[in-house]
Amino acid sequence: MLTRKTTLYPLIFICLLLITFSCKQENPDKILKHVSGYWEIEEVRTTEGESKTFTMNMVVDYIEIDDKKGFRKKVAPQPDGTYLVNDDAEAIFVEIKDNIVQLLYSTPFDQWTETVIKANKSQLVVKNTDGTVYSYKRFENIPLIK
Repeated sequence: MLTRKTTLYPLIFICLLLITFSCKQENPDKILKHVSGYWEIEEVRTTEGESKTFTMNMVVDYIEIDDKKGFRKKVAPQPDGTYLVNDDAEAIFVEIKDNIVQLLYSTPFDQWTETVIKANKSQLVVKNTDGTVYSYKRFENIPLIK
């Protein structure tokens, strides 16, 4: 005969397991390996709920991180598959706190921080200190001219 106790304990155990695994933070090294590359902005969402979607971009962000430091540049894809690049770059230092990856940016004019919410082969999502969320998709430059 099943009693309330014998059916309740396994249910509690299963719920605890689900909570434990669903709240697990992604390994920072897994996140970092996906941050470098060419990224095209898709959407910006503010804390007030406002959203702006970008369907076409003339420039994309190029991020390069190696050994927890690197840079971000704006680059302009060209029809032949190359990129127009200038000397402007934002220095990036990576800080990991409690398995959370933070990108600390620095230019001669400003400093700011973004927290990486998601990073995989095709998507990068970061949140700044104001709570604004930036969603990027991986950019692939397809040459139109050979």
